[in-house]
Amino acid sequence: MKKEILILCKTNLQRDPRVLKQIEALHQDYNLTCVGTVKSMHTGVQNDLDLFKLDSRGGPFNRIAHIAKLITKRHKSLYWTANNSSVYSCLKENSYDLIICNETESLPIAHRLAEKKDLPIYCDLHEFYLDDRLTGNFSKAQLLYEKWIFTNHLSHIKHFTTVSPQIIKLYKERYNITCTLLDNACKFYDLSPKPTSNKNIRIISHGAAIPARKLEVMIEAVSALDSRYTLDLYLMNNNPAYKKNLAQLVKNKKQVSLLDPIPFNEIQQTINQYDIGLYLLFPTHLNNSCALPNKLFEFIQGRVAIVIGPTPAMAQLVEKYKLGTVSKNFTSTALTSAIEKLSSSDIDQCKQNTNIAALEINSEKNLFEIKRIVSSLL
Repeated sequence: MKKEILILCKTNLQRDPRVLKQIEALHQDYNLTCVGTVKSMHTGVQNDLDLFKLDSRGGPFNRIAHIAKLITKRHKSLYWTANNSSVYSCLKENSYDLIICNETESLPIAHRLAEKKDLPIYCDLHEFYLDDRLTGNFSKAQLLYEKWIFTNHLSHIKHFTTVSPQIIKLYKERYNITCTLLDNACKFYDLSPKPTSNKNIRIISHGAAIPARKLEVMIEAVSALDSRYTLDLYLMNNNPAYKKNLAQLVKNKKQVSLLDPIPFNEIQQTINQYDIGLYLLFPTHLNNSCALPNKLFEFIQGRVAIVIGPTPAMAQLVEKYKLGTVSKNFTSTALTSAIEKLSSSDIDQCKQNTNIAALEINSEKNLFEIKRIVSSLL
């Protein structure tokens, strides 16, 4: 009889690569219950649930109540909203052998379930949550809340994983937690680079449309290039107001197009039709400086040259495999110069280099590691 595993993550499971890897690694050997904001729709999941609701603080009264709890450190009351309580109630009578908790938002639920039945938890930390990533009027109070969630719910966690060597080091130095490395590499795609035309150099960027990404910088950088260059932005609708502003910005920019998001299972094949993958991750906080995001690995498997800003961990990987170029800073001018620096033959050479990187950096080893970790806990 197969053992039962509960996977928790307060995200759209259809678009969460790390959760999808867990499902892919485990669905043949275990019965899986997955809980997110949107069902995974994976055929290997026995119980596919969309119990989590995205936070909605409602009207002014609810927002004031939220801020009051934050400032007065009523963390338990702040966390156990009607929705989080409902998720726990829906799961508490079920029998599981292991809980996989993704990120920290669902950790108190996982902890309460584990405490009730003395279950092990495997916690996959998708980033470093506990430093200076929060900005705004109540950032210190919010950080204390985040630390409360994390440090008060560790007792049943038997294994941690996270995304980069730098973040492993941070968790060890600051919280004496040992993590195993599971990077964001996606599966291997047997694709061939498209030859680059000197007359039409196609650039792609994809992902969330949120102000912190400062997508205007990429738009201005490409708009300053000559007419051979075009940029296609495939953006999700995370922030409709911001996306509307971007649409207005590109209205008179013939070289830039805003397009609907790429279906998750078509990302690499779509990227493969382009010449350059463009991404700026501003190191506005410690986590960003250490990050190796999904996009970077998707560009590699899509076999395009890569142009990024000087985010340390990303720059190290791009330079190691000679995948593209790193701009001197995060201004549009520096980004324009970095793109111009690559001739069509340079771009073709970078594309060829991604063939080597794609073979070495893919998710096969991560799937094996997930299986190993889970097997060791059961």
